[in-house]
Amino acid sequence: MQDIKTDCVMVGEHPLIKDVFRLASRVAHSDLPVQVFGETGTGKELLARYIHAESNRRNRRLVVVDCGILATETARSELFGHVRGAFTGAHQARCGLVAEADGGTLFLDEVGELDLGLQCQLLRLIQEGVYRPLGASQLQRVDVRVIAATHRDLAALVAEKKFRADLYYRLQVVPLTMPPLRARLSDIPLLVNHFCSFYHRVGCRKALTPSAYTGLMRYDWPGNVRELQHEIARLQVMVDQEKIDETCLARRIRESHGNEDVYGLPFKEARKLHMQKFMYEYLHRQLLRSQGNVTMAAKESGLGRQYFQMRMAECGLYSKAYKRKGALAD
Repeated sequence: MQDIKTDCVMVGEHPLIKDVFRLASRVAHSDLPVQVFGETGTGKELLARYIHAESNRRNRRLVVVDCGILATETARSELFGHVRGAFTGAHQARCGLVAEADGGTLFLDEVGELDLGLQCQLLRLIQEGVYRPLGASQLQRVDVRVIAATHRDLAALVAEKKFRADLYYRLQVVPLTMPPLRARLSDIPLLVNHFCSFYHRVGCRKALTPSAYTGLMRYDWPGNVRELQHEIARLQVMVDQEKIDETCLARRIRESHGNEDVYGLPFKEARKLHMQKFMYEYLHRQLLRSQGNVTMAAKESGLGRQYFQMRMAECGLYSKAYKRKGALAD
């Protein structure tokens, strides 16, 4: 399955995600360390790329380090490099990822997985801008901006003595939290359009019907935006029919009824509000395209004319209003 090259495009209109955008834009032009929290798949690395792209370091490298896969015995060499002969097999010197990020940004993904020894060296890097390659006798100076991310509770790790308290507070200068997708269901149509646009460019031009959107917004997305992205990829590539309806969705999504609570708002109530807003905007757009021709709008939507009219009445939309305006497709 092909992943979409999202670069640093941030998509969303929900107040929760817009607040993250606002804070990220403000901090981007500083060199302050940033700690990004969020569940797996919420877009923590994407936020780091956005901050880097908006910063004065945008013309230098952003180096991504997956702390979760750094083997303990080679982690120091991977991060800080080594000199020739530092250990068995070190036949030549290596600069390390920190040196590669000089002048740019170092993104430490899943920073909570680093062992305590590396945490100590990372703290010195952030505080003093220096590090020591493995086997070297001299410190090396480097100019990097550190952004760290984790899905784990770092405060709990500090209490368990598994994460250094001084490093924790050093990274907490600017904490940002990416909200889970279930907390911003109204952004699903925007995200779907964003992902579909990629497949439209490569020849997969399947459209989603309102029933498909209803199914997508009924699910609570434990894998968050990444899971939605992969579902859209599957639908565009694997579904044969031109219009994608709810029956095309993965079984786990079709059979979902959502969770109970989303940021203090009952999930069913939140989903209902989001669906009402989406349905109004969807019907409004179809009527604009057809200039009030209900038969044409219903056909384009993959809905029956009677059902389309019933939904129009629920949303307070009338075809005559669009005919009088002579609205054109946007």
